[in-house]
Amino acid sequence: MNAPRRGTTPDALSSQIRKALTAEAPALTVILPFYDETAFLAAALRSIRAQRIDGVEVIVVCDNPERFTKAQVAALAATGWPDGPVQVLRHKVNRGLSAARNTGLAAARGDLIAFLDSDDYYVTDGLAAQLDLARRSGADITHAPCYLSEPGSPRLSLLHRDEALHMLPRVTDGMRDAEEAQFIVSSWSSLYARRFLEGEGLRFDEDQPRFEDRLFVLEATTRARKIAYLGQPARVWRRRAGSISVTAVTPETLRLQVQLLEKCLAVIRAEVAARRLPPRFEKRELFNCVSRLIWDMELIPRLGSAPDTETAALGPRVQALLGADSFANAFFEDPMVQKTSRIGMKTRRGRITRLDFFELHRMMREGDWPGAAALLAARAPVPAAPAMPCPPLPGRLVLHLGLHKTGTTFLQHALLSRRDALARARVLLPDTGLAQPDAARPRPGGFPGHQGLLAAHRAGDDTTWKALYREIIAAGCTTTVISCENMLLPTDPARDEVIPALMARLSGFSSVDLVGFGRRADAYAEALYKEWVTDGGRGGARTIEEFLVDHAAALTDWPALFAPWEAAAGVPVRLADFDAWKAEGGLWKGFCTLAGLPDGLPPPSGLPRYPSPDRESTELIRLVNLLTPDRDTRREIIRGYFALNPMPKDRAPLLPPEARAELLRRFSATSADWAAARGYAPDPAPLLTALDAERWQPLPPFEPARLADLLHAGAASPALMTQGSASAPHSPPRAPTPAPRDPKLVIRLRPWARRLLSRWL
Repeated sequence: MNAPRRGTTPDALSSQIRKALTAEAPALTVILPFYDETAFLAAALRSIRAQRIDGVEVIVVCDNPERFTKAQVAALAATGWPDGPVQVLRHKVNRGLSAARNTGLAAARGDLIAFLDSDDYYVTDGLAAQLDLARRSGADITHAPCYLSEPGSPRLSLLHRDEALHMLPRVTDGMRDAEEAQFIVSSWSSLYARRFLEGEGLRFDEDQPRFEDRLFVLEATTRARKIAYLGQPARVWRRRAGSISVTAVTPETLRLQVQLLEKCLAVIRAEVAARRLPPRFEKRELFNCVSRLIWDMELIPRLGSAPDTETAALGPRVQALLGADSFANAFFEDPMVQKTSRIGMKTRRGRITRLDFFELHRMMREGDWPGAAALLAARAPVPAAPAMPCPPLPGRLVLHLGLHKTGTTFLQHALLSRRDALARARVLLPDTGLAQPDAARPRPGGFPGHQGLLAAHRAGDDTTWKALYREIIAAGCTTTVISCENMLLPTDPARDEVIPALMARLSGFSSVDLVGFGRRADAYAEALYKEWVTDGGRGGARTIEEFLVDHAAALTDWPALFAPWEAAAGVPVRLADFDAWKAEGGLWKGFCTLAGLPDGLPPPSGLPRYPSPDRESTELIRLVNLLTPDRDTRREIIRGYFALNPMPKDRAPLLPPEARAELLRRFSATSADWAAARGYAPDPAPLLTALDAERWQPLPPFEPARLADLLHAGAASPALMTQGSASAPHSPPRAPTPAPRDPKLVIRLRPWARRLLSRWL
């Protein structure tokens, strides 16, 4: 007999291959779909990098091939993780978020899978803690709560549903053992074992390119045998203007929302029909559908008022979805319903009572959409009481609505310094509402003009407005000048309501002239951003790229910017070219001409200067805003810094030439003709040519001397140096200790016993 051959047997070879593959498989794969989140991708990747996880694989999937090459996305990624484990994949055509995540899943090699939107980020140690729990528990799904940030602010709050349902750390035997799993709504809130996803064949539904999360999560949670809960937030959901979750509602939006409700309810109904879940889960899912229709969707108002054909077709689908089922009062004792219901709460729909809920449900089942829309309208929040009526006022009003950094502060100082000469010419600059120069301003020279009038309006302070009327009537001038750049409210989401109310307070004049200086769009956007940052507001913690994601469209659309004022005043705004008048040294003369002020007013001299800060100071102050929660403390530090660095050292722009050119092109497309008809008509061609030839350099490393000035300003801040230590942002407050109770007997069933009983409950 031949002796057995020495060497590796096939079985041993297979074992070695398996070991090699296992050794090479990363512990975690994080999948980031990318569409146009250029301002945020680097921060998302930095947040993964900061977790210090060994063996992490990162896959960025570009779903915007018309705009970005693979190399461009890779370059963006490299700014967040130079030489990191980042793989960039790119679709040939735009296929939607579901397809992007599926592409990432197909390429993923990690034992565990995480999803992160490219404009979100992980908190310090959040992902690492979630990964540690997933490994220790061996769970199919490992959930972690989430923080929510509002547009324009880094301030964080716990997602309400997470706070209500998912703050208890534990490991459970699937949905039957942890019924709150039915209300996990976001795929990115959990880590998934790859063996579980592959074993169950779980993928995102590509027929659901938006609102895809909950369907995937529901399919996963109904099949998971073990679900772990971290109980502390791991990531931040960044709400921003222009993101999928805050964009305008279209018929296609409504169709996808209805389709999602249909598919989610079908998943639960199938589980109940197969007796894998008890009937109460179906009832909860139906309740969730009705709640979404009432509170989260615009379908009822649209169907109630002459809908388009595509929207009208959704009515019968909703009726079929809801069927003949109804709710009894006892249903609302369900603990999951109690924690997720919005009945009786103050919401954007007003307070919907339980009886309202029953009635709306009945109307939708019966297809009475006008009735349902009327009921919602009747419960809508009551608008604030109108402002007190404006009495008849003498003469005309000149309302100066200067864009930020168009010489407005200079002109306000000039008007103040020439107040007596103006009065002799029967021009009144009211004292009422006029802020004091430099009052609590972070930078010297700042002067917000009649900011007090805007503040009084916001506070509902009629006393200030009555004082203004008395001053104007007593002066008896032929012209009253009110100047406040903030009254333009360029980034205020409530501007369409606030501006008409402000104009109503000024409606007693015989005529109104709206005036302002225009400035090239790129310089205006940068100057406004610098003002935001150096004023110490919380929104000043963002980079300029993040700022433009939210505001570039609004800042370059001047018809929309000025429309509320023109509509309220009934006259078009008169504009002049700030850059042209400033170059000629005639800003005061230009304003007097624009406002129709009398000839011969003496030019001002020796006025305080309020230049825009340079980009290095802007970035240093941005970091202060980012790291200092208290506004008064931020402003104290900023004042200390600018006391040492009052003047800019250069005029280099923050944005590269291509970004500035894009702002100019946006303005030309949306606003050029409109602005030209009102007096502002710069030629964009030479501006674009100059940008083409510009040799721009990004911001170099900070100068040590300036960094030292900033640190010194912080060390000299009493507010900062006397603060108590703050708790970690992702550590939820401890629940209050309950009062002692009488002894009682508690019977805790084993999981198998709970499952057995739940089949009959």
